[in-house]
Amino acid sequence: MELIDAHTHAFAPGQVEWRERLVASDATFREMYADPKARMVTCDGVVAAMDRSGFDAAVVAGFAFAAQRDIDELNEHILDGARMHAGRVIPLATVNPALDGWERAAEKALDGGARGFGELRPSSQGWDPLGPEGRRLCELARERGVTLLWHASEPVGHAYPGKHGGISPVELCRVAEAFPGLRMVGAHFGGGLPFYLQMPEVKEALACVAYDTAAWSLLYDDGSVRRLIELAGRDRVLLASDFPLQSPGRQLKRLEPVVEGEALEAVCGAAARRMYLDADE
Repeated sequence: MELIDAHTHAFAPGQVEWRERLVASDATFREMYADPKARMVTCDGVVAAMDRSGFDAAVVAGFAFAAQRDIDELNEHILDGARMHAGRVIPLATVNPALDGWERAAEKALDGGARGFGELRPSSQGWDPLGPEGRRLCELARERGVTLLWHASEPVGHAYPGKHGGISPVELCRVAEAFPGLRMVGAHFGGGLPFYLQMPEVKEALACVAYDTAAWSLLYDDGSVRRLIELAGRDRVLLASDFPLQSPGRQLKRLEPVVEGEALEAVCGAAARRMYLDADE
């Protein structure tokens, strides 16, 4: 069974080393990483974690920085990591559509091998997923056959650093309605959006949207993934750890008792491969 962690994060070595500079200059980074206990790793660190847990590969996203210089440094590192760890790192590019010239940077990342964009935090960066910049990003992703990974947060429950700043379940549904055929992943169970798949018109609109289980054990009970599979289908649920926030191996151990057979095979790797690596087929 192929094992793909569908949601991890890496930073460039200089960003890990000069963490305090980013804490001082980027408000969203400060919210999530001012506490030195919040771990940061490079692509090498992600691959080492996959080795320890027996995973074959990981989807590696960066961080929704505000400044283009930080975005460029991060994208260069993740794309280099994908080349260095061929087949182990599935790279996503960071992008900020609120900045002038963002399209050139986005195209460069795609030409360099990025399989999509994410983890997207439009509210943190100051752009509207349904505004002109968000629409152009969706058009670009659909044109190039790549996937958008959105930070989707649940509108209820406890607060935590980084909870807000992404896309709401309502916005994610509206983006899907506006861009049929666009492949998207709603992180963190899509912020609860899959519940509405029981409505026929919503199910039709969300036909190309998948949902990852990042931070699952911090948010939901043990049976929640099984219920998510029942609602969305096994091919649209992606096992994810949000590493280094959580261990991929521990998330797999939590999943195995509640999902079996072909569903387990799909959730643990086949669905992620279809969503990210085969997205242009």
